[in-house]
Amino acid sequence: MLMQGGSSASAGTRADRAASLGRLLEELEAVPASEVWHIRIYAGLRRIVYEGRLRGASLMELFDGTEGGHAAPALSLLDGRALARLGATCRHWRATPQWVEHWFLLGVRDFGKHRRLVPPGRFERFDESMLVADVDWAWRYRRFVDARHCPSIESLRLAAVRVVQALDLETSGVEEVRRRLATELQLGQDFLSLECVEQLLEDASSMRSLTGRSALLDAAAAEAALLATPAPSPEPPEPRG
Repeated sequence: MLMQGGSSASAGTRADRAASLGRLLEELEAVPASEVWHIRIYAGLRRIVYEGRLRGASLMELFDGTEGGHAAPALSLLDGRALARLGATCRHWRATPQWVEHWFLLGVRDFGKHRRLVPPGRFERFDESMLVADVDWAWRYRRFVDARHCPSIESLRLAAVRVVQALDLETSGVEEVRRRLATELQLGQDFLSLECVEQLLEDASSMRSLTGRSALLDAAAAEAALLATPAPSPEPPEPRG
């Protein structure tokens, strides 16, 4: 009886394993050929980590070595949130020679030629600071993500128009307009200088005089609808601990 029970359990285990492998093969067959290399790299990294654990090696030891060891291909697979989370776990990662380069390449990949609002109120491409010395590319990446609700100068101008329409400028100063703009576009208070806000107020006044209130409301409504369905954007990286 015991032997029969053992045989039944063994047969059941083999059947479960065969069923699991069958489902896995079906999923692999459905994967586009262009994505297969991601699976191979991931499987290779899992094998490296598993073998390292058997030797009692730490993650830092696995990824250290000449030219960054295995770190370079591994970090290149991470998105902004995952890379920021890794950097928050240990200063070791932020001190590696490849750390800055990975943030630069990630920003070029995610933002391309699109411009984003940067302090003190201008629009730039992510790679526009390549010739500037000592750029903190991780910080710049976070700022570009923070400005995802202000994708163009038109968005900024229309936001200024909406703020102007909602305020009594005779009793509200430039500081209040800047605060309202930052709230409207979900920006930090330092994104717009007072000079930039003053220029936006002049533009808003000109737009009101040229187009009239109804046309501005239509433009503002269209812009609000556009912002309600934004284009895909990188997720904000978690704040550094």
